Amino acid sequence: MHLFNASSLFTEENMRSILEIVDDREKLQAKAIEVKKLLLQMYQFQWYNLPEDFTTNSYIIATNHLTDSDAPVMISFYYEVMHEVLERYPQLFVFAKENCFNGVSIPKELLPVLEMEKVMPVDRTSTFGSVETLKQAKRWLNEGEKPKHFLIFAQGTIYDINKEVPEDIENGTFWLAKVLGIPVLPAFLEQLVEGQPNRIVFGEPISVPKTCRDFDPYKKLWIERVIEAEHSFERVTGSKARETVLDAEHQVRKYHGGN
Repeated sequence: MHLFNASSLFTEENMRSILEIVDDREKLQAKAIEVKKLLLQMYQFQWYNLPEDFTTNSYIIATNHLTDSDAPVMISFYYEVMHEVLERYPQLFVFAKENCFNGVSIPKELLPVLEMEKVMPVDRTSTFGSVETLKQAKRWLNEGEKPKHFLIFAQGTIYDINKEVPEDIENGTFWLAKVLGIPVLPAFLEQLVEGQPNRIVFGEPISVPKTCRDFDPYKKLWIERVIEAEHSFERVTGSKARETVLDAEHQVRKYHGGN
């Protein structure tokens, strides 16, 4: 499996430098902060319409998904927003595909980094496996101080949000919002290109009631609000979002033969 538009920062040399300190948590955190700041600079990353109460209330950030750098950049954004208001090291609970943990996408030697950053595996082939990760998220939210935030790519794979239909969206985002009682925060993340300005626009939050049994209306609403955020780019940021360009591997939705 190849990485799609991953940052040039993720080189063998840089990975070796991390492996040298992987057992020293203090040094590892310092290195992670250095990398996060560098990523934000490399992508000239800017965010818009972030809720005013984001630093005081918990949210489930649910963005579209267009490159393999999406999660690292979002984790970096989260650190930048939260490190001045939290005494603890800011962790963003990230739901990631299992390939991140079996040595396919990320070397197994770097698993301590994923653990430190609270990146958690989701077995998309097993309902039980997905539920177990969601239970871990619930336990994490309930222990310790809040706010706590989550990042999930509701599409479950790299794909153009404008081609999605509700039945192709994963249930986990909305099940989590229902169980935890915290809102989903939709956002449109433009396709990341290193060395150019990159932006994310947040949409209006979505609350899922405890009594909800059918997630399809909320999945449809999420798609609509992400697309609304995409259409608002020019008004909000001063220029339109760049056109999405996917390689052949990612042009097919996973339920129809993609990954």
